[in-house]
Amino acid sequence: MPGKETRYTLWYEETDGQDFNFVGKKNANLGEMIKAGIRVSPGFSISIYANDTFITDTGIKGKIEAYLADLGPVTYETTKKASEYAIGLIEAASIPAVIEEEILSGYRRLCELSGTADVPVAVRSSGAISMPGQMETYLNIRGEKDLIDYVKRCWSSAYNVEAIMYRANKGMGFLFNIGVGIPKMVNSRVSGIIFTINPLNGDPSKISIDASYGLGEAVVSGLVTPDTFLVDKITFDPVKTTVGSKEVQCVYRENGSDIIQADVAGEMRQRLCVSTEEVGELCRLGKLIEDYYGKAYDIEFGIDADLSFPNNIIILQVRPESVWSKKEVTARTEKRKDPMERILGQLLTGVKLK
Repeated sequence: MPGKETRYTLWYEETDGQDFNFVGKKNANLGEMIKAGIRVSPGFSISIYANDTFITDTGIKGKIEAYLADLGPVTYETTKKASEYAIGLIEAASIPAVIEEEILSGYRRLCELSGTADVPVAVRSSGAISMPGQMETYLNIRGEKDLIDYVKRCWSSAYNVEAIMYRANKGMGFLFNIGVGIPKMVNSRVSGIIFTINPLNGDPSKISIDASYGLGEAVVSGLVTPDTFLVDKITFDPVKTTVGSKEVQCVYRENGSDIIQADVAGEMRQRLCVSTEEVGELCRLGKLIEDYYGKAYDIEFGIDADLSFPNNIIILQVRPESVWSKKEVTARTEKRKDPMERILGQLLTGVKLK
């Protein structure tokens, strides 16, 4: 069997956190979660090498390079034209047969493992470099034809105008290959996000959970006001619990590759969407992941309606906390000044240093 760097697909359990250059960070993190004993949805990665082989063997890479050479100065308008050109090439091309067959072989195996024909999956972008929100993820994709179409859409999303501009601002090139994750969709009764610090003030002694009915898109996109739980990280005792309005939920479109919005019944909106024991298990998993990595994490989860507790709680995605971890903590005490520094300070300012 070829090495990981030249394989087109790898199952999550075949990878770990060090493999992000082969499958992207999101995929590598899920492999690492399996290694740590955390429950994740079964699935596989389409490698960055597969994306590179696709654009090279189809001639797309050469066409893009030639187009860029004649495009002129970089402006928003020229970037938009280049974006449209690259996306058009990728979505119109056929994936080389050897890559397509390996992707479909993985999907068929996932169908067998799930005991479901045309099992619904997510098609998730996974770059080797973190680019939050710049590339696309597609949910509830069913069947072989739709899977191949959405893989190409996922690849092409690396050439959205926003993604191109983001890379340009980071000094990165135009061409950018990504991994794609193909996990089985969780039949989520409830979804949400675990923050292993308080996201409002960075307090590391707390865990915060946002949760709402249905698929996670409603919470992640800010479509709803979720239930929120602030919990003590040591004792798991509740600090503050707020019932959100939870007006709508995102659910599968029946027999289709799509998700739709549905109203949440009034009595469901008025009560918390997760039980006390589920909150406790979410906190336990959040703390376990933080301890495993040694830093704060944001963790997307789903609670599967078809499974019993605690196996119904599935980790969908993990990523390092990116707001408070970048802020400098101001020291509460000043460094003690030595005698020479005090004398020099008096000579220069005429003010006695304390």
